[in-house]
Amino acid sequence: MTNVASFHETLKSITALKSIIPYSRKAIGPWWSHLQASPTRVEIVQVGILVRNVDETARKLEKLIGIGPFQILEPVYRNLTLHGRPGRFKIRIGLAKAGPIQVELMQPLSGETIYDEYAERKGCGLHHLAIRAENMEQSISDMKTKGFKVIQSGNRPGVKWAYLDTEKQTGLIFELIEKKEA
Repeated sequence: MTNVASFHETLKSITALKSIIPYSRKAIGPWWSHLQASPTRVEIVQVGILVRNVDETARKLEKLIGIGPFQILEPVYRNLTLHGRPGRFKIRIGLAKAGPIQVELMQPLSGETIYDEYAERKGCGLHHLAIRAENMEQSISDMKTKGFKVIQSGNRPGVKWAYLDTEKQTGLIFELIEKKEA
């Protein structure tokens, strides 16, 4: 199955579940309660996909699957880090909504990144899931107590982000995202 087809099947499954899960706890009964969002649980807000060409992948996802339109940009990040050291890189990204989840397409352009490291190990495809962070510093501290360190981070007006070294323990990379009004 291609990356696009696999991603499409995953999104269809998520959308199907969301459409049948009632929003009222009273209506769902005990056997559905574990599927309902909990205030103490994390909120997945983004699926990150590493691609060779953002523009081409965005066009395909919009035309073949209906995800989009994508906003394509080359963000200017500040305070970049890579494995605890100052980082310097440039990427091209595409952002679109698929229901409540943001889809991020990432194409490294220059400099060293965890995207290149990942591509060497696994190639392109699903790269990360992002978790909403209300307070980035507190969220990073909480994750450090669980044994996870930041492997890449940065910010731009309105957004702070930090990738964690969760891949060995969970099978995939998690990212923390804090969004504030710019």
